[in-house]
Amino acid sequence: MKRTVGRFVRGIGVVGFSVLGMVLVAVLVALRHIMETPQPLESYLPGLAQIYRWRRGHIFYKVDGDEGASPLVLLHAPGIGASSHEMRHLVEPLAQQFRVYAPDLPGFGLSDRPHMDYSAETYITLLESFLRDVVGQPATLLASGLSNNYAVAVAQCHPTLVERLVLISPSSLFQREQSPAIRSDLMRVPFLATLLYSLVSTHLALRYRASRQRTAASNVQAADIDYLYAASHQFGAEHAPLALMAGKLETDVSAQFASVQQPVLMIWGAQALNKLRALTDQHELSTHTKIELIKDAGAAIHEEYPASVVSNVLEWFAPSSGEEIGEKAETSVPGAPETGTVPQPLSGEAIAAKAEPVEAVEDTAQPVEQAAQTQIEAREQEQRPVPTVEVYCVKCKKKTPMQDVEEVKTKNGKPAIRGKCSICGTGQFRMGRLVP
Repeated sequence: MKRTVGRFVRGIGVVGFSVLGMVLVAVLVALRHIMETPQPLESYLPGLAQIYRWRRGHIFYKVDGDEGASPLVLLHAPGIGASSHEMRHLVEPLAQQFRVYAPDLPGFGLSDRPHMDYSAETYITLLESFLRDVVGQPATLLASGLSNNYAVAVAQCHPTLVERLVLISPSSLFQREQSPAIRSDLMRVPFLATLLYSLVSTHLALRYRASRQRTAASNVQAADIDYLYAASHQFGAEHAPLALMAGKLETDVSAQFASVQQPVLMIWGAQALNKLRALTDQHELSTHTKIELIKDAGAAIHEEYPASVVSNVLEWFAPSSGEEIGEKAETSVPGAPETGTVPQPLSGEAIAAKAEPVEAVEDTAQPVEQAAQTQIEAREQEQRPVPTVEVYCVKCKKKTPMQDVEEVKTKNGKPAIRGKCSICGTGQFRMGRLVP
């Protein structure tokens, strides 16, 4: 009996010392976090740095690309150390075709991080205001993580602001589990919240989280972890992530997604898709949805395989090869049969009825001179050199001269240029007209 009691007491002592040791380690980590805050932080994205003065704080964003190009807004996922830096590999190649906007969401990156009640509605309202006040015209939204849900909510509630959706591994659209209430209760205790955030924002924890979103830990660069560390060690940087861990940033938009009318492009990593079973339920997908699968990729496809993401986006915007390009009203012949119909022979009476009276021509020399002049102008037009067009090649990863250049129109009627890379032969596409 004494031996049993002795073992029990020793066990309690070991557990007690272990708990005490863990608490001391957590306190030391928290103290180190406080001492190393703030860290130097700047945006490495290309483009012009701007500030949007939103009613709940200043929003930092970068804008790049031709002002006349179609707008494309890149939305990073909320997370520990999150910012628009997540889209660093997409801005430059997409800016060759679009007017690209890359904002830092409230509470993240270089945007203001006020101590307020963060929720999904916070980011939905911010996105709506940003599209109205900054972009000013219907835009395409490219989102990742929980930002997919915010993009879908805005597209469904405000369809005039959103033209298309590009969703990167949108597993959050199909996960219906509610966060346990205890998580929210724990986040309300300041001491526990501070300790928890200090632990999950260490280099080790950030690397572990980043590696889980990729196919291999070797794909995680040390510089990227350093940036996450700097972004998570700013004054007020803990407020939004703690709201995320408490489940306050989650929102179920499955019903809204089913009724979205805009075209949707889903780009999935094979590993992320394999972990999701709800996608097999086809009635949850919008009828306007196209799915692209990238093999050997995790959830962070845009960071592992940015060239594939850019290629999928450009091909989705480009008109199909079998589709007629141009304005049919200017090139079609009046009275011609529609595509797929078989023309019927006309009777003599019908021909006579359709024929128009022809006025007699007194002087035939003038029409001959006009025809000759037309032939000369056509020959000069053929001999006129085609202007050199340089477009970003997703395979060469640089601007290259485009071959076989032709002017086309996208499915929504906007002018564009299509051709192929003069170096590797990869198809190229750019919004805008061919300027001589």
